[in-house]
Amino acid sequence: MKFNFTDVELSFEETEVLKQLAQSGEIQEDFVSPDRMTREKVRSSISWLEKKNLIAVRLVDNIQFVPGKEASGYDRNGLPELVIYRKLSEVGNMSINEVYRILGDESGRIAIAQLSRLGIKPLNGILIKTDSGIEKVLIDRQSALRKIVHGQENFSEGEKEQVELLLKRSGMIEKKLRKIRFVSINDLGRETVGKLGESSGIGQLTKDIILNGSYKEKGFRSYDLNMPGIMVHKNTAHPLRILINEVRQIFISLGFEEIRDNYIESAGWNMDALFIPQNHPARDMQDTFFLENSGLRLDIEDINLFRRIGRIHEHGFKGYSGWGYRWSMEEAEKLLLRTHTTASTMRHLHKFPDKEQALFSVDRIFRHESMDWKHLSEFHQVEGVIHSPNATLQTLKWILRKFYRELGFDNVELIPSYYPYTEPSMDVVVEINGKEVEMGGSGIIRPEVNRMMGLKHNVIAWGLGLERLAMLYYDIDDVRKIYNSDLNWLQNYRIKL
Repeated sequence: MKFNFTDVELSFEETEVLKQLAQSGEIQEDFVSPDRMTREKVRSSISWLEKKNLIAVRLVDNIQFVPGKEASGYDRNGLPELVIYRKLSEVGNMSINEVYRILGDESGRIAIAQLSRLGIKPLNGILIKTDSGIEKVLIDRQSALRKIVHGQENFSEGEKEQVELLLKRSGMIEKKLRKIRFVSINDLGRETVGKLGESSGIGQLTKDIILNGSYKEKGFRSYDLNMPGIMVHKNTAHPLRILINEVRQIFISLGFEEIRDNYIESAGWNMDALFIPQNHPARDMQDTFFLENSGLRLDIEDINLFRRIGRIHEHGFKGYSGWGYRWSMEEAEKLLLRTHTTASTMRHLHKFPDKEQALFSVDRIFRHESMDWKHLSEFHQVEGVIHSPNATLQTLKWILRKFYRELGFDNVELIPSYYPYTEPSMDVVVEINGKEVEMGGSGIIRPEVNRMMGLKHNVIAWGLGLERLAMLYYDIDDVRKIYNSDLNWLQNYRIKL
Protein backbone atom coordinates (compact mmCIF):
# COMPACT_ATOMS: atom_id res chain seq x y z
CA MET A 1 0.00 0.00 0.00
CA LYS A 2 1.26 3.46 -0.85
CA PHE A 3 1.28 6.21 1.81
CA ASN A 4 1.17 9.89 0.95
CA PHE A 5 2.81 12.25 3.47
CA THR A 6 2.02 15.55 1.70
CA ASP A 7 -1.67 15.58 0.80
CA VAL A 8 -4.31 15.87 3.48
CA GLU A 9 -6.41 12.70 3.71
CA LEU A 10 -10.19 13.05 3.96
CA SER A 11 -12.99 10.68 4.83
CA PHE A 12 -15.99 10.39 2.51
CA GLU A 13 -18.08 12.58 4.85
CA GLU A 14 -15.37 15.24 5.14
CA THR A 15 -15.06 15.30 1.36
CA GLU A 16 -18.80 15.85 0.88
CA VAL A 17 -18.88 18.67 3.46
CA LEU A 18 -15.82 20.34 1.92
CA LYS A 19 -17.36 20.20 -1.55
CA GLN A 20 -20.53 21.90 -0.31
CA LEU A 21 -18.53 24.63 1.44
CA ALA A 22 -16.56 25.23 -1.78
CA GLN A 23 -19.83 26.14 -3.50
CA SER A 24 -21.73 27.90 -0.72
CA GLY A 25 -19.26 30.35 0.82
CA GLU A 26 -19.68 31.06 4.55
CA ILE A 27 -22.68 29.20 5.92
CA GLN A 28 -24.22 28.49 9.32
CA GLU A 29 -23.23 25.05 10.56
CA ASP A 30 -26.85 23.88 10.84
CA PHE A 31 -27.36 24.53 7.11
CA VAL A 32 -24.47 22.33 6.01
CA SER A 33 -26.33 19.21 4.88
CA PRO A 34 -24.90 17.01 2.11
CA ASP A 35 -27.24 14.28 0.89
CA ARG A 36 -27.84 11.31 3.20
CA MET A 37 -25.60 12.62 5.99
CA THR A 38 -26.84 12.77 9.56
CA ARG A 39 -26.46 15.94 11.63
CA GLU A 40 -23.96 14.16 13.89
CA LYS A 41 -21.73 13.18 10.95
CA VAL A 42 -21.85 16.70 9.54
CA ARG A 43 -20.75 18.22 12.86
CA SER A 44 -18.04 15.61 13.32
CA SER A 45 -16.75 16.28 9.80
CA ILE A 46 -16.67 20.03 10.42
CA SER A 47 -14.64 19.46 13.60
CA TRP A 48 -12.11 17.32 11.70
CA LEU A 49 -11.90 19.74 8.79
CA GLU A 50 -11.15 22.54 11.24
CA LYS A 51 -8.39 20.45 12.80
CA LYS A 52 -6.93 19.83 9.35
CA ASN A 53 -6.93 23.61 8.70
CA LEU A 54 -9.13 23.30 5.63
CA ILE A 55 -11.96 25.51 6.86
CA ALA A 56 -12.45 28.61 9.02
CA VAL A 57 -14.95 28.58 11.88
CA ARG A 58 -16.43 31.80 13.23
CA LEU A 59 -18.49 31.97 16.44
CA VAL A 60 -21.31 34.52 16.55
CA ASP A 61 -23.38 35.48 19.59
CA ASN A 62 -27.08 35.12 18.83
CA ILE A 63 -29.96 36.03 21.14
CA GLN A 64 -32.92 33.69 20.76
CA PHE A 65 -36.26 33.43 22.51
CA VAL A 66 -37.31 30.00 23.74
CA PRO A 67 -40.71 28.93 25.08
CA GLY A 68 -41.13 28.39 28.82
CA LYS A 69 -43.14 25.63 30.50
CA GLU A 70 -46.45 27.52 30.13
CA ALA A 71 -45.98 28.62 26.52
CA SER A 72 -47.27 25.54 24.67
CA GLY A 73 -50.53 25.49 26.62
CA TYR A 74 -51.15 29.18 25.95
CA ASP A 75 -50.31 28.68 22.28
CA ARG A 76 -52.86 25.86 22.07
CA ASN A 77 -55.65 27.37 24.15
CA GLY A 78 -54.98 31.09 23.79
CA LEU A 79 -53.62 33.59 26.29
CA PRO A 80 -56.08 34.04 29.19
CA GLU A 81 -56.47 37.77 28.56
CA LEU A 82 -57.23 37.20 24.87
CA VAL A 83 -59.77 34.47 25.63
CA ILE A 84 -61.65 36.77 28.03
CA TYR A 85 -61.38 39.83 25.78
CA ARG A 86 -62.96 37.92 22.90
CA LYS A 87 -65.73 36.77 25.23
CA LEU A 88 -66.22 40.38 26.32
CA SER A 89 -66.50 41.37 22.67
CA GLU A 90 -69.46 39.00 22.38
CA VAL A 91 -71.33 39.87 25.60
CA GLY A 92 -70.17 43.43 26.41
CA ASN A 93 -69.49 42.86 30.11
CA MET A 94 -68.66 39.98 32.43
CA SER A 95 -68.39 39.36 36.16
CA ILE A 96 -65.13 38.26 37.76
CA ASN A 97 -66.85 35.07 38.89
CA GLU A 98 -67.68 34.28 35.27
CA VAL A 99 -64.02 34.77 34.34
CA TYR A 100 -63.02 32.25 37.03
CA ARG A 101 -65.71 29.85 35.83
CA ILE A 102 -64.38 29.94 32.26
CA LEU A 103 -60.64 29.81 32.99
CA GLY A 104 -60.24 28.56 36.54
CA ASP A 105 -58.76 30.51 39.42
CA GLU A 106 -55.13 30.78 38.30
CA SER A 107 -55.71 31.63 34.63
CA GLY A 108 -58.63 33.86 35.64
CA ARG A 109 -56.37 35.93 37.89
CA ILE A 110 -53.85 36.26 35.07
CA ALA A 111 -56.53 37.40 32.62
CA ILE A 112 -57.89 40.03 35.02
CA ALA A 113 -54.40 41.33 35.87
CA GLN A 114 -53.36 41.61 32.21
CA LEU A 115 -56.60 43.27 31.10
CA SER A 116 -56.32 45.72 34.00
CA ARG A 117 -52.92 46.80 32.70
CA LEU A 118 -54.59 47.52 29.37
CA GLY A 119 -57.30 49.65 30.96
CA ILE A 120 -60.08 47.09 31.47
CA LYS A 121 -60.26 47.16 35.25
CA PRO A 122 -63.02 45.47 37.28
CA LEU A 123 -65.63 47.95 38.45
CA ASN A 124 -67.81 46.57 41.25
CA GLY A 125 -66.74 43.09 40.22
CA ILE A 126 -67.60 43.63 36.52
CA LEU A 127 -65.33 43.82 33.45
CA ILE A 128 -66.60 46.08 30.67
CA LYS A 129 -65.24 45.97 27.10
CA THR A 130 -63.54 49.11 25.78
CA ASP A 131 -62.40 49.92 22.23
CA SER A 132 -58.92 51.40 22.59
CA GLY A 133 -56.73 49.24 20.36
CA ILE A 134 -56.59 46.48 22.95
CA GLU A 135 -57.56 43.73 20.50
CA LYS A 136 -54.59 44.55 18.22
CA VAL A 137 -52.22 44.44 21.20
CA LEU A 138 -53.53 41.06 22.34
CA ILE A 139 -53.44 39.58 18.83
CA ASP A 140 -49.81 40.72 18.47
CA ARG A 141 -49.05 39.16 21.85
CA GLN A 142 -50.61 35.83 20.89
CA SER A 143 -48.89 35.90 17.49
CA ALA A 144 -45.48 36.63 19.05
CA LEU A 145 -45.91 33.71 21.46
CA ARG A 146 -46.96 31.37 18.66
CA LYS A 147 -43.90 32.26 16.58
CA ILE A 148 -41.57 31.58 19.52
CA VAL A 149 -43.23 28.24 20.27
CA HIS A 150 -42.81 27.21 16.62
CA GLY A 151 -39.25 28.47 16.27
CA GLN A 152 -39.97 31.59 14.20
CA GLU A 153 -38.65 35.05 15.00
CA ASN A 154 -39.74 37.26 12.09
CA PHE A 155 -41.60 39.61 14.43
CA SER A 156 -43.57 42.65 13.34
CA GLU A 157 -42.99 45.88 15.27
CA GLY A 158 -46.11 45.28 17.37
CA GLU A 159 -45.02 41.72 18.12
CA LYS A 160 -41.55 42.90 19.19
CA GLU A 161 -43.13 45.09 21.88
CA GLN A 162 -45.15 42.13 23.16
CA VAL A 163 -42.06 39.89 23.28
CA GLU A 164 -40.55 42.25 25.84
CA LEU A 165 -43.72 42.01 27.94
CA LEU A 166 -43.85 38.21 27.64
CA LEU A 167 -40.28 38.01 28.97
CA LYS A 168 -41.49 39.49 32.25
CA ARG A 169 -44.16 36.82 32.76
CA SER A 170 -43.21 33.69 34.68
CA GLY A 171 -42.97 30.48 32.64
CA MET A 172 -43.80 32.20 29.35
CA ILE A 173 -40.59 32.75 27.34
CA GLU A 174 -36.88 33.08 28.06
CA LYS A 175 -34.06 34.90 26.35
CA LYS A 176 -31.03 32.71 25.58
CA LEU A 177 -27.60 33.73 24.34
CA ARG A 178 -26.30 31.05 22.00
CA LYS A 179 -23.09 30.65 20.07
CA ILE A 180 -23.74 29.97 16.39
CA ARG A 181 -20.93 28.51 14.31
CA PHE A 182 -20.42 29.81 10.79
CA VAL A 183 -18.05 27.82 8.60
CA SER A 184 -16.28 28.63 5.35
CA ILE A 185 -13.63 27.00 3.20
CA ASN A 186 -10.14 28.55 3.18
CA ASP A 187 -7.44 28.62 0.49
CA LEU A 188 -5.94 25.29 1.56
CA GLY A 189 -9.42 23.78 1.52
CA ARG A 190 -10.06 25.05 -2.04
CA GLU A 191 -6.72 23.66 -3.15
CA THR A 192 -7.65 20.33 -1.60
CA VAL A 193 -11.03 20.29 -3.35
CA GLY A 194 -9.24 20.91 -6.64
CA LYS A 195 -7.12 17.81 -6.10
CA LEU A 196 -10.06 15.57 -5.21
CA GLY A 197 -10.69 14.75 -8.86
CA GLU A 198 -7.06 13.70 -9.32
CA SER A 199 -7.20 11.18 -6.50
CA SER A 200 -9.91 8.69 -7.43
CA GLY A 201 -8.67 5.92 -5.18
CA ILE A 202 -11.12 3.92 -3.11
CA GLY A 203 -11.47 5.11 0.48
CA GLN A 204 -14.13 2.69 1.65
CA LEU A 205 -14.28 -0.94 0.53
CA THR A 206 -17.84 -2.17 -0.06
CA LYS A 207 -19.44 -5.45 -1.14
CA ASP A 208 -20.26 -4.04 -4.60
CA ILE A 209 -16.68 -2.92 -5.20
CA ILE A 210 -15.40 -6.40 -4.33
CA LEU A 211 -17.99 -8.18 -6.51
CA ASN A 212 -17.55 -6.00 -9.61
CA GLY A 213 -13.76 -5.95 -9.33
CA SER A 214 -13.47 -2.18 -9.77
CA TYR A 215 -10.81 -2.03 -7.04
CA LYS A 216 -8.36 -3.59 -9.51
CA GLU A 217 -8.53 -0.56 -11.79
CA LYS A 218 -8.97 2.29 -9.29
CA GLY A 219 -6.60 1.23 -6.54
CA PHE A 220 -6.86 2.51 -2.99
CA ARG A 221 -6.68 6.01 -1.63
CA SER A 222 -3.45 6.90 0.17
CA TYR A 223 -3.34 7.78 3.88
CA ASP A 224 -1.29 10.43 5.64
CA LEU A 225 -0.01 8.85 8.87
CA ASN A 226 1.89 12.00 9.88
CA MET A 227 -1.00 14.45 9.73
CA PRO A 228 -0.94 16.66 12.85
CA GLY A 229 -3.91 16.87 15.16
CA ILE A 230 -5.57 13.64 14.12
CA MET A 231 -4.64 11.64 17.21
CA VAL A 232 -6.88 11.77 20.26
CA HIS A 233 -4.85 12.91 23.28
CA LYS A 234 -5.84 10.06 25.56
CA ASN A 235 -8.68 7.71 26.29
CA THR A 236 -11.16 9.06 28.80
CA ALA A 237 -14.78 8.56 29.78
CA HIS A 238 -17.49 10.69 28.21
CA PRO A 239 -18.32 13.78 30.34
CA LEU A 240 -21.81 12.40 31.03
CA ARG A 241 -20.34 9.10 32.24
CA ILE A 242 -17.99 11.01 34.54
CA LEU A 243 -20.97 12.84 36.03
CA ILE A 244 -22.95 9.59 36.42
CA ASN A 245 -20.04 8.05 38.32
CA GLU A 246 -19.82 11.10 40.58
CA VAL A 247 -23.56 10.92 41.37
CA ARG A 248 -23.28 7.17 42.03
CA GLN A 249 -20.43 7.71 44.47
CA ILE A 250 -22.47 10.27 46.41
CA PHE A 251 -25.34 7.82 46.84
CA ILE A 252 -23.05 4.92 47.72
CA SER A 253 -21.19 7.03 50.31
CA LEU A 254 -24.57 7.76 51.94
CA GLY A 255 -25.34 4.02 52.21
CA PHE A 256 -27.74 3.67 49.25
CA GLU A 257 -28.11 0.54 47.11
CA GLU A 258 -28.27 0.90 43.31
CA ILE A 259 -31.08 -0.71 41.30
CA ARG A 260 -31.56 -1.19 37.54
CA ASP A 261 -34.58 -2.36 35.59
CA ASN A 262 -36.05 -2.74 32.11
CA TYR A 263 -36.89 0.17 29.84
CA ILE A 264 -40.23 -1.35 28.86
CA GLU A 265 -42.98 -1.13 31.49
CA SER A 266 -46.68 -1.81 31.72
CA ALA A 267 -48.86 1.22 32.28
CA GLY A 268 -49.92 -0.52 35.50
CA TRP A 269 -46.46 -0.22 37.00
CA ASN A 270 -45.54 3.06 35.30
CA MET A 271 -48.72 4.94 36.26
CA ASP A 272 -51.47 3.00 38.07
CA ALA A 273 -49.09 1.84 40.82
CA LEU A 274 -48.24 5.49 41.46
CA PHE A 275 -51.92 6.43 41.84
CA ILE A 276 -51.96 8.31 38.53
CA PRO A 277 -55.57 8.03 37.26
CA GLN A 278 -56.19 6.38 33.92
CA ASN A 279 -57.62 9.60 32.47
CA HIS A 280 -54.54 11.65 33.42
CA PRO A 281 -53.02 13.75 30.55
CA ALA A 282 -49.63 12.05 31.08
CA ARG A 283 -51.11 8.94 29.43
CA ASP A 284 -51.82 10.74 26.18
CA MET A 285 -49.97 9.60 23.06
CA GLN A 286 -48.33 13.00 22.74
CA ASP A 287 -46.60 12.54 26.13
CA THR A 288 -45.78 8.81 26.25
CA PHE A 289 -44.29 6.25 23.84
CA PHE A 290 -46.76 3.35 23.80
CA LEU A 291 -45.80 -0.04 22.32
CA GLU A 292 -47.76 -2.84 20.71
CA ASN A 293 -48.42 -5.61 23.24
CA SER A 294 -48.14 -8.37 20.61
CA GLY A 295 -50.15 -10.72 22.81
CA LEU A 296 -47.89 -10.29 25.84
CA ARG A 297 -49.80 -10.86 29.09
CA LEU A 298 -48.98 -9.94 32.69
CA ASP A 299 -48.06 -12.66 35.17
CA ILE A 300 -50.58 -13.63 37.83
CA GLU A 301 -48.80 -11.69 40.61
CA ASP A 302 -49.03 -8.45 38.65
CA ILE A 303 -52.65 -9.12 37.75
CA ASN A 304 -53.61 -9.64 41.41
CA LEU A 305 -51.66 -6.53 42.43
CA PHE A 306 -53.27 -4.41 39.72
CA ARG A 307 -56.73 -5.54 40.80
CA ARG A 308 -55.98 -4.23 44.29
CA ILE A 309 -54.63 -1.04 42.74
CA GLY A 310 -57.84 -0.73 40.69
CA ARG A 311 -60.05 -1.01 43.78
CA ILE A 312 -58.14 1.78 45.51
CA HIS A 313 -58.31 3.93 42.36
CA GLU A 314 -62.07 3.45 42.27
CA HIS A 315 -63.05 3.50 45.95
CA GLY A 316 -59.99 4.51 47.99
CA PHE A 317 -59.77 3.22 51.57
CA LYS A 318 -60.54 4.51 55.04
CA GLY A 319 -59.64 8.20 55.17
CA TYR A 320 -58.86 8.41 51.43
CA SER A 321 -61.52 8.72 48.75
CA GLY A 322 -59.81 7.36 45.62
CA TRP A 323 -60.51 8.78 42.16
CA GLY A 324 -64.11 7.60 41.80
CA TYR A 325 -63.97 6.36 38.19
CA ARG A 326 -64.22 2.89 36.60
CA TRP A 327 -60.71 1.43 36.48
CA SER A 328 -59.69 -0.78 33.51
CA MET A 329 -57.27 -3.73 33.53
CA GLU A 330 -56.91 -3.29 29.76
CA GLU A 331 -55.41 0.17 30.32
CA ALA A 332 -53.02 -1.20 32.96
CA GLU A 333 -51.78 -3.93 30.58
CA LYS A 334 -50.63 -1.46 27.90
CA LEU A 335 -46.88 -1.46 27.27
CA LEU A 336 -44.79 1.70 27.07
CA LEU A 337 -41.26 3.03 27.33
CA ARG A 338 -41.00 4.06 30.96
CA THR A 339 -41.44 7.77 31.62
CA HIS A 340 -39.61 7.64 34.96
CA THR A 341 -37.59 5.21 37.10
CA THR A 342 -40.01 5.42 40.04
CA ALA A 343 -41.89 2.40 38.65
CA SER A 344 -38.73 0.30 39.08
CA THR A 345 -38.21 1.69 42.57
CA MET A 346 -41.74 0.85 43.70
CA ARG A 347 -41.48 -2.67 42.23
CA HIS A 348 -38.33 -3.25 44.26
CA LEU A 349 -39.92 -1.92 47.45
CA HIS A 350 -43.02 -4.06 46.82
CA LYS A 351 -40.88 -7.20 46.79
CA PHE A 352 -39.60 -6.40 50.29
CA PRO A 353 -42.46 -4.47 51.96
CA ASP A 354 -41.14 -4.95 55.52
CA LYS A 355 -37.50 -4.11 54.81
CA GLU A 356 -36.01 -0.68 55.52
CA GLN A 357 -34.17 0.40 52.39
CA ALA A 358 -32.32 3.29 50.80
CA LEU A 359 -32.27 2.90 47.00
CA PHE A 360 -31.08 4.94 44.04
CA SER A 361 -30.92 4.69 40.27
CA VAL A 362 -29.34 6.67 37.44
CA ASP A 363 -30.98 5.36 34.32
CA ARG A 364 -32.64 6.19 31.02
CA ILE A 365 -36.26 7.26 30.67
CA PHE A 366 -38.33 8.25 27.65
CA ARG A 367 -40.78 11.10 27.07
CA HIS A 368 -42.60 12.03 23.87
CA GLU A 369 -41.09 15.54 23.98
CA SER A 370 -40.38 18.00 21.21
CA MET A 371 -36.60 18.26 21.25
CA ASP A 372 -35.18 21.70 21.91
CA TRP A 373 -32.35 23.35 23.84
CA LYS A 374 -33.47 21.88 27.20
CA HIS A 375 -35.64 18.86 26.25
CA LEU A 376 -34.75 15.41 24.89
CA SER A 377 -37.03 12.46 24.19
CA GLU A 378 -34.50 10.10 25.83
CA PHE A 379 -32.55 11.17 28.91
CA HIS A 380 -31.38 10.07 32.36
CA GLN A 381 -33.27 10.39 35.62
CA VAL A 382 -31.45 10.44 38.95
CA GLU A 383 -33.68 9.11 41.73
CA GLY A 384 -33.27 8.36 45.42
CA VAL A 385 -35.78 6.84 47.86
CA ILE A 386 -35.78 5.86 51.53
CA HIS A 387 -38.30 3.37 52.99
CA SER A 388 -38.18 3.61 56.77
CA PRO A 389 -40.39 4.34 59.81
CA ASN A 390 -38.02 7.27 60.46
CA ALA A 391 -38.52 8.73 56.96
CA THR A 392 -40.24 12.06 57.63
CA LEU A 393 -40.38 15.47 56.01
CA GLN A 394 -37.47 16.56 58.21
CA THR A 395 -35.48 13.54 57.03
CA LEU A 396 -36.20 14.49 53.44
CA LYS A 397 -35.08 18.10 53.96
CA TRP A 398 -31.85 16.97 55.58
CA ILE A 399 -31.00 14.39 52.91
CA LEU A 400 -31.79 16.82 50.07
CA ARG A 401 -29.47 19.49 51.43
CA LYS A 402 -26.79 16.88 52.05
CA PHE A 403 -27.14 15.35 48.58
CA TYR A 404 -27.11 18.65 46.67
CA ARG A 405 -24.20 20.02 48.71
CA GLU A 406 -22.23 16.93 47.73
CA LEU A 407 -22.98 17.88 44.12
CA GLY A 408 -21.49 21.32 44.77
CA PHE A 409 -24.60 23.41 45.51
CA ASP A 410 -24.26 25.13 48.90
CA ASN A 411 -27.35 27.35 48.73
CA VAL A 412 -30.34 25.00 48.59
CA GLU A 413 -33.95 26.19 48.88
CA LEU A 414 -36.95 23.84 49.24
CA ILE A 415 -40.16 25.29 47.83
CA PRO A 416 -43.66 23.74 48.21
CA SER A 417 -44.86 22.22 44.94
CA TYR A 418 -47.18 19.57 43.48
CA TYR A 419 -46.44 16.10 42.05
CA PRO A 420 -49.06 13.40 41.35
CA TYR A 421 -47.73 10.72 43.71
CA THR A 422 -46.10 12.70 46.55
CA GLU A 423 -47.75 14.76 49.28
CA PRO A 424 -46.32 17.05 50.52
CA SER A 425 -44.05 17.86 47.58
CA MET A 426 -41.11 20.23 47.22
CA ASP A 427 -39.05 21.66 44.39
CA VAL A 428 -35.31 21.89 44.94
CA VAL A 429 -33.90 25.28 43.93
CA VAL A 430 -30.18 26.04 44.05
CA GLU A 431 -28.27 29.28 43.59
CA ILE A 432 -25.66 29.45 40.83
CA ASN A 433 -23.80 32.70 40.23
CA GLY A 434 -26.54 34.63 41.99
CA LYS A 435 -29.34 33.04 39.93
CA GLU A 436 -31.90 30.57 41.28
CA VAL A 437 -32.15 27.35 39.24
CA GLU A 438 -34.76 24.62 39.73
CA MET A 439 -33.01 21.26 39.93
CA GLY A 440 -35.69 18.66 40.62
CA GLY A 441 -38.65 17.51 42.66
CA SER A 442 -39.13 15.63 45.92
CA GLY A 443 -41.76 14.57 48.41
CA ILE A 444 -43.30 11.93 50.63
CA ILE A 445 -44.94 9.13 48.64
CA ARG A 446 -48.72 9.31 49.05
CA PRO A 447 -50.47 6.88 51.46
CA GLU A 448 -52.50 5.49 48.54
CA VAL A 449 -49.29 4.30 46.86
CA ASN A 450 -47.94 2.75 50.06
CA ARG A 451 -51.27 0.99 50.64
CA MET A 452 -51.36 -0.39 47.07
CA MET A 453 -47.76 -1.64 47.34
CA GLY A 454 -48.27 -3.12 50.80
CA LEU A 455 -45.44 -1.04 52.24
CA LYS A 456 -45.10 -0.91 56.02
CA HIS A 457 -43.19 2.37 56.36
CA ASN A 458 -43.07 5.90 54.98
CA VAL A 459 -41.26 6.48 51.69
CA ILE A 460 -39.45 9.71 50.83
CA ALA A 461 -38.20 10.29 47.29
CA TRP A 462 -36.47 12.85 45.10
CA GLY A 463 -35.15 13.09 41.57
CA LEU A 464 -33.51 15.30 38.99
CA GLY A 465 -32.59 15.21 35.31
CA LEU A 466 -28.95 14.26 34.75
CA GLU A 467 -28.60 16.09 31.43
CA ARG A 468 -29.84 19.36 32.93
CA LEU A 469 -27.28 18.91 35.70
CA ALA A 470 -24.63 18.33 33.01
CA MET A 471 -25.60 21.62 31.34
CA LEU A 472 -24.75 23.41 34.58
CA TYR A 473 -21.59 21.43 35.28
CA TYR A 474 -20.11 21.93 31.81
CA ASP A 475 -21.65 25.36 31.04
CA ILE A 476 -23.59 24.10 28.00
CA ASP A 477 -26.41 26.23 26.60
CA ASP A 478 -28.07 23.41 24.61
CA VAL A 479 -28.67 19.93 26.05
CA ARG A 480 -28.28 18.37 22.59
CA LYS A 481 -24.59 19.33 22.57
CA ILE A 482 -23.91 16.69 25.22
CA TYR A 483 -24.46 14.00 22.59
CA ASN A 484 -22.74 15.70 19.64
CA SER A 485 -19.41 14.36 18.41
CA ASP A 486 -17.58 17.64 18.96
CA LEU A 487 -13.97 16.51 19.43
CA ASN A 488 -12.80 19.90 20.66
CA TRP A 489 -15.30 19.85 23.50
CA LEU A 490 -14.78 16.15 24.30
CA GLN A 491 -11.04 16.72 24.62
CA ASN A 492 -11.14 20.05 26.45
CA TYR A 493 -14.32 20.18 28.56
CA ARG A 494 -14.07 21.63 32.05
CA ILE A 495 -16.40 21.62 35.03
CA LYS A 496 -17.68 25.19 35.46
CA LEU A 497 -19.34 25.11 38.92
